[in-house]
Amino acid sequence: MKRLPLALLALALSAPFWDLGHPLWEVDDARYAQVPRELHEAGWPLVPTLDGMDYVEKPPLIYWLGAASYRVFGVSEAAARVPLALAALAGVAGVWWLGGWLFAPAVGRAGALVLSTMLVYAGLAHMITPDMTLTAALLWATALALRVIHRPEDARWAAPAAWLAAAAAFLAKGLVALLLPALWTTALAVLDPKARAGFKRLLWGPGPLLFFGVVGPWVWAMERAVPGFCRVFFLEQHFQRFLDAGKYNRPGGWWYFLAEAAWGTLPWTPAALAALAAPLWSPRKADPRELQLALWPLLVVGFFTTSSSKLPTYVLPAFPFIALLTAKFLLDGRSEGRLRAAAALLAGVLGLAAAAAAAAGTQLVPGFTGPDALLAAGALAALAAGVLWAPRGVDGFPKAASAALLFLALALAGARRAEPLVSARPVARLLSEAVARAEAETPGVPVRLVAYDKYLHGVPFYTGRRVDVVNWVGELHYAKRFERFADRFGDDNQIREWPRSGERVFVTAPLKQAAWVERTRGGPGSIRTVGTAGNYAVFELTKKP
Repeated sequence: MKRLPLALLALALSAPFWDLGHPLWEVDDARYAQVPRELHEAGWPLVPTLDGMDYVEKPPLIYWLGAASYRVFGVSEAAARVPLALAALAGVAGVWWLGGWLFAPAVGRAGALVLSTMLVYAGLAHMITPDMTLTAALLWATALALRVIHRPEDARWAAPAAWLAAAAAFLAKGLVALLLPALWTTALAVLDPKARAGFKRLLWGPGPLLFFGVVGPWVWAMERAVPGFCRVFFLEQHFQRFLDAGKYNRPGGWWYFLAEAAWGTLPWTPAALAALAAPLWSPRKADPRELQLALWPLLVVGFFTTSSSKLPTYVLPAFPFIALLTAKFLLDGRSEGRLRAAAALLAGVLGLAAAAAAAAGTQLVPGFTGPDALLAAGALAALAAGVLWAPRGVDGFPKAASAALLFLALALAGARRAEPLVSARPVARLLSEAVARAEAETPGVPVRLVAYDKYLHGVPFYTGRRVDVVNWVGELHYAKRFERFADRFGDDNQIREWPRSGERVFVTAPLKQAAWVERTRGGPGSIRTVGTAGNYAVFELTKKP
């Protein structure tokens, strides 16, 4: 891969930093920007908070990184995403490094290019979740484990480094950081006798002590600060989330993550699926290195497929190895006519979707304008072109990657236009203006903000104020069990009682719920509409029924 692809790779490496300051998207993006903000503003307490209430569902690494970014750059959307972009870049760098020594430098570069332009990876590099940090840390843990297996002379440094990377992964997402690599390396040792010596070096060196030396103090400190933390963190957030679909309401069929493996690898999908299937289909004939790589996404997807709780972000750790396999597959010239035919068929479907968006997008999608339809059509057309070019080996790499980057740019532009539908910032702007007027009209009178039926995580971030909740619990279910937070939760009885003497109350609610609130409070005149943004209304409770 010569000058043009290297220049293109540099562009791809910059992609996680594109539009870094776009509005926070609901819900995860906004939530994982707000928790570090509260950590930063409170002086880095041990126990994280969300909207002023204890929030201990996830480990602290992304909160620490976000708070550090706020300390350096100030509080903003861009600062919130700096750690995310760096984590995405670390994942791409890991693929480059692994492919470079496991296969050849050209494979490493190609793998980095493929990963950075895969739809799900490029997309999640712009939405804050723990999964990107987990993915980068797990990638380095598994890549370093492979280094121990293939180059035992490097075990002295590679094995401890692998365990330290796994510890970082634990602090990003929890027990999967230990379970998945353990299952994978065990499978490698069982299937390949040559891997057993490296497996023993991983187990019996100082690595395990380093791992528990990193994660143990945090777990111990949290249990002391929040008695019962281990039960909540390990039992509820790991085992119950895995086994109980009803509690967390995140169901999905057996095909859920298989479908994601298809759309998530766009525009490389046909080659990616073929590259993943080839060593698994004929393991005895396969290159052992490719089989080792293929077993990882098989394990990740298989593990989360058995889970009762499913979200698209869960299998992100599978994609780096898929990208590396895809790059190796294409550079080896294994893209056959049938594969190109499948790519042409998929590109045709996407092309038809692009044509439909251009011709009738404003009729097909409520609220779509002409520019929205053109953006959608352009993005789909770029994706179709990328799918068509991807199976064409070295010659197709620059074109497919360029098309994928064009798709990403158009998608980010489209998300900007869809701000009222995907972000709480317009709602927060209405609230901030209403609160400013209220404070000018009635100086010294306290103002209460309330979320009715649906909590917008971006409102506390953009208003800088706490928000009480009515008829909603969601991610705050842990905090609700404590008496000290009881006054932050309510039902329609509170809606009828507010405003109490000497306060003003502003409410956000889905548009369909505004009329219900008015009826609940006694009919016309009991609320005053401030405005609407997207699917939400902002109003003030003006008098008791």
